Amino acid sequence: MTHRAPSNSPTGVGLIGILLTLKQIDVNRNSIKSGWPLITTRQVKAARALLGWSQADLAQHSGVSEPTVARLESVDGKLGGREDTAKKIKTAIEIAGIEFIDENGGGRGVRLRRRARPRGQRSG
Repeated sequence: MTHRAPSNSPTGVGLIGILLTLKQIDVNRNSIKSGWPLITTRQVKAARALLGWSQADLAQHSGVSEPTVARLESVDGKLGGREDTAKKIKTAIEIAGIEFIDENGGGRGVRLRRRARPRGQRSG
Protein backbone atom coordinates (compact mmCIF):
# COMPACT_ATOMS: atom_id res chain seq x y z
CA MET A 1 0.00 0.00 0.00
CA THR A 2 1.79 3.12 -1.20
CA HIS A 3 0.64 6.71 -1.28
CA ARG A 4 1.24 8.85 -4.32
CA ALA A 5 3.23 12.04 -3.92
CA PRO A 6 2.13 15.31 -5.41
CA SER A 7 2.49 15.44 -9.16
CA ASN A 8 5.72 17.44 -8.86
CA SER A 9 7.55 14.35 -7.49
CA PRO A 10 9.87 12.92 -10.19
CA THR A 11 9.27 9.31 -9.08
CA GLY A 12 5.54 9.57 -8.51
CA VAL A 13 5.97 7.87 -5.11
CA GLY A 14 6.04 10.00 -2.01
CA LEU A 15 8.31 9.56 0.98
CA ILE A 16 5.39 8.33 3.10
CA GLY A 17 4.70 5.56 0.60
CA ILE A 18 8.32 4.42 0.63
CA LEU A 19 8.40 4.36 4.43
CA LEU A 20 5.17 2.36 4.59
CA THR A 21 6.51 -0.14 2.07
CA LEU A 22 9.78 -0.56 4.02
CA LYS A 23 7.84 -1.07 7.25
CA GLN A 24 5.74 -3.80 5.59
CA ILE A 25 8.89 -5.56 4.37
CA ASP A 26 10.36 -5.44 7.90
CA VAL A 27 7.15 -6.88 9.40
CA ASN A 28 7.08 -9.69 6.83
CA ARG A 29 10.74 -10.58 7.42
CA ASN A 30 10.22 -10.74 11.19
CA SER A 31 7.11 -12.89 10.90
CA ILE A 32 8.99 -15.42 8.74
CA LYS A 33 11.82 -15.68 11.25
CA SER A 34 9.45 -16.02 14.18
CA GLY A 35 8.50 -19.52 12.98
CA TRP A 36 12.11 -20.74 13.27
CA PRO A 37 13.20 -21.90 16.72
CA LEU A 38 15.53 -19.37 18.29
CA ILE A 39 19.08 -20.43 19.07
CA THR A 40 21.72 -18.18 20.53
CA THR A 41 25.38 -17.65 19.80
CA ARG A 42 26.19 -18.92 23.30
CA GLN A 43 24.41 -22.18 22.50
CA VAL A 44 26.42 -22.53 19.29
CA LYS A 45 29.70 -21.87 21.13
CA ALA A 46 28.76 -24.31 23.92
CA ALA A 47 27.83 -26.95 21.35
CA ARG A 48 31.17 -26.51 19.60
CA ALA A 49 32.94 -26.89 22.95
CA LEU A 50 31.09 -30.13 23.73
CA LEU A 51 31.98 -31.49 20.30
CA GLY A 52 35.57 -30.22 20.44
CA TRP A 53 34.97 -28.30 17.21
CA SER A 54 36.68 -25.13 16.09
CA GLN A 55 34.90 -22.52 14.01
CA ALA A 56 36.58 -24.11 10.99
CA ASP A 57 35.11 -27.50 11.92
CA LEU A 58 31.61 -26.02 12.23
CA ALA A 59 32.07 -24.28 8.89
CA GLN A 60 33.10 -27.54 7.23
CA HIS A 61 30.22 -29.57 8.72
CA SER A 62 27.56 -26.93 8.03
CA GLY A 63 28.63 -25.69 4.61
CA VAL A 64 28.82 -22.12 5.94
CA SER A 65 32.04 -20.17 5.44
CA GLU A 66 34.39 -19.81 8.40
CA PRO A 67 34.31 -15.99 8.27
CA THR A 68 30.49 -16.16 8.46
CA VAL A 69 30.62 -18.46 11.49
CA ALA A 70 33.09 -16.10 13.17
CA ARG A 71 30.97 -13.05 12.36
CA LEU A 72 27.76 -14.65 13.66
CA GLU A 73 29.45 -15.82 16.87
CA SER A 74 30.99 -12.40 17.52
CA VAL A 75 27.62 -10.91 18.50
CA ASP A 76 26.01 -12.08 21.74
CA GLY A 77 22.32 -12.96 21.61
CA LYS A 78 20.12 -14.54 18.99
CA LEU A 79 22.02 -16.23 16.15
CA GLY A 80 21.71 -13.65 13.39
CA GLY A 81 22.25 -13.88 9.69
CA ARG A 82 20.00 -15.47 7.15
CA GLU A 83 17.49 -18.06 8.30
CA ASP A 84 18.98 -20.63 5.92
CA THR A 85 22.44 -20.08 7.41
CA ALA A 86 21.14 -20.56 10.97
CA LYS A 87 19.36 -23.76 9.87
CA LYS A 88 22.58 -25.14 8.36
CA ILE A 89 24.52 -24.43 11.54
CA LYS A 90 21.83 -25.86 13.82
CA THR A 91 21.38 -28.97 11.67
CA ALA A 92 25.13 -29.72 11.52
CA ILE A 93 25.37 -29.46 15.31
CA GLU A 94 22.31 -31.67 15.84
CA ILE A 95 23.61 -34.33 13.42
CA ALA A 96 26.83 -34.38 15.45
CA GLY A 97 24.82 -35.35 18.54
CA ILE A 98 23.87 -32.12 20.30
CA GLU A 99 20.38 -31.23 21.56
CA PHE A 100 19.37 -27.59 21.88
CA ILE A 101 17.45 -26.92 25.09
CA ASP A 102 14.75 -24.26 24.89
CA GLU A 103 14.04 -21.71 27.58
CA ASN A 104 12.33 -23.79 30.26
CA GLY A 105 12.80 -21.85 33.45
CA GLY A 106 16.40 -22.96 33.73
CA GLY A 107 17.60 -21.07 30.68
CA ARG A 108 18.63 -22.05 27.18
CA GLY A 109 21.42 -24.54 26.73
CA VAL A 110 22.80 -27.55 24.90
CA ARG A 111 23.58 -31.11 25.85
CA LEU A 112 24.95 -34.24 24.27
CA ARG A 113 22.16 -36.49 23.07
CA ARG A 114 22.03 -39.86 24.77
CA ARG A 115 23.33 -42.66 22.65
CA ALA A 116 21.28 -45.80 22.52
CA ARG A 117 22.92 -48.67 24.37
CA PRO A 118 23.37 -51.91 22.47
CA ARG A 119 20.96 -54.65 23.57
CA GLY A 120 22.00 -56.64 26.57
CA GLN A 121 24.50 -54.03 27.75
CA ARG A 122 24.06 -52.52 31.19
CA SER A 123 24.79 -48.95 32.07
CA GLY A 124 27.58 -48.21 34.52
